[in-house]
Amino acid sequence: MPQRRSATILFTAVLGATLLSPRTALPGPSTPLRAGPQTQPPRILLDQPLRAVEYQLDRLTNEELVLIERKDTDVRYRPVYFALLTRKNLPAPVRDEALAALTKLDKTSPAQILLEALGKVSADDASAADKLVGLLLGQPADGLRPQRDRFVQAIDASSPPPVLRGAYGALMAADGKPDQAWEMALKHDGHLVALLRSVPQLGSAELRAALFTPIAALAGGTTDAATRAEALGALGWTRRDAGTFDLLAQAVIKGTDPEPRAAAIRSLQLIPQASWPQGTIEPLARAIVSQLKETAPGQRTEPAAIDAVQLGEKLAAALPGDAGRAVRRDLRAIGVQIVRITTVPEQMLFDVKWFAVEAGKQVQIVLENPDAMLHNLVVGQPGSVREIGTAATTMPLPTDPEVKPYVPDSPLVLEATKLLSAGETARLTFTAPAKPGEYVYLCTFPGHWIRMYGVMLVVEKLDAWEAAPTVPTDPMTNKPFPSQR
Repeated sequence: MPQRRSATILFTAVLGATLLSPRTALPGPSTPLRAGPQTQPPRILLDQPLRAVEYQLDRLTNEELVLIERKDTDVRYRPVYFALLTRKNLPAPVRDEALAALTKLDKTSPAQILLEALGKVSADDASAADKLVGLLLGQPADGLRPQRDRFVQAIDASSPPPVLRGAYGALMAADGKPDQAWEMALKHDGHLVALLRSVPQLGSAELRAALFTPIAALAGGTTDAATRAEALGALGWTRRDAGTFDLLAQAVIKGTDPEPRAAAIRSLQLIPQASWPQGTIEPLARAIVSQLKETAPGQRTEPAAIDAVQLGEKLAAALPGDAGRAVRRDLRAIGVQIVRITTVPEQMLFDVKWFAVEAGKQVQIVLENPDAMLHNLVVGQPGSVREIGTAATTMPLPTDPEVKPYVPDSPLVLEATKLLSAGETARLTFTAPAKPGEYVYLCTFPGHWIRMYGVMLVVEKLDAWEAAPTVPTDPMTNKPFPSQR
């Protein structure tokens, strides 16, 4: 019981709010999490057939599910723990508690529980599958080896994709090498894709490096665009060196299929700049500019185009003088300036502390939320972080579903996204203010703004600013930001 209480307390604390209104109706399981008064835990009828118990659990919100009484000494609570383990958007301590309880109840290994849990995850629930595969492949190799036969048995044509992904990754981790897993995948249609999707979560750098040769051969030899895209997407996780960079760069420069090209661009962003071959940087940057010019204007704000713009900007920054400025100028001429900002899981931070935009030009902020907590992004007038954040803290939840929660109705607020749950992405497109200045952005979920804020530096001309860049002032410390990220 103390373990359950501590996980529940942490779960409520990380939501960052004690001032929220109680729910007035029982929403479905996709309803955003809220912390607030709860009279008593929901009651589940456990003495029912398994499907009936699972139905009751499926109807609960995440907040309600966490509050359910449970005992790791009573097998009747097994469905409750599986619901906690497989439900998306729950914090890591809750999943860890559920895994430990199921391991105790079943008197088995965490690996066996996680493999069973993957079988309960919907094939289209990427977020939950990612978490469970990460937990499985994060187990010590010594703990995976005794379960090796189970992983082999799970590699079957009837196994769902999440199970295959976990089984192939666990088999490679248990063996310490990819040989047998790769041979098995070659014998089953579609299984190489499952194996490749496990590569990013393999904990051993040596094991990932051992996969470079077969993955590179597959990327260069397959005629199937989807398989080639998966191979190129996994390649950046194998060896992060100049050879990998060159291979991926050629897939972008010479490629004609959009899907493999997009995968290569994502993979290239994993290679540290110190490993970039100088002679490849400019040809790759020019190829990206050409491909973006060929992209229909309406598709230039799609995820693949955003990745291409981001890589293009990084390449331009690595080019000397006029060459770099020319690439940046060409990228801007293509259309909207795109800024990607990601929340940092369990830290209540944005990964970008400040960015610069040109006055009066179109901007798109892409906010990605991989965190279990709810987050938004609000753009405000210079110096307004405290006023907007404080005003949002006292706001009740709106009754109108079209109203964005915790966004004050104030002239200080210029733009705002909706609240994002874990795994969600929002795109905020607007025209940058005409007046240069240090505009702010922040998360206005109650209590978050104290740590989750940044500056949108609006400059008269980006080209001129880049020739003599200035660093904006942190609105909370009144000192220049020490870094941009």
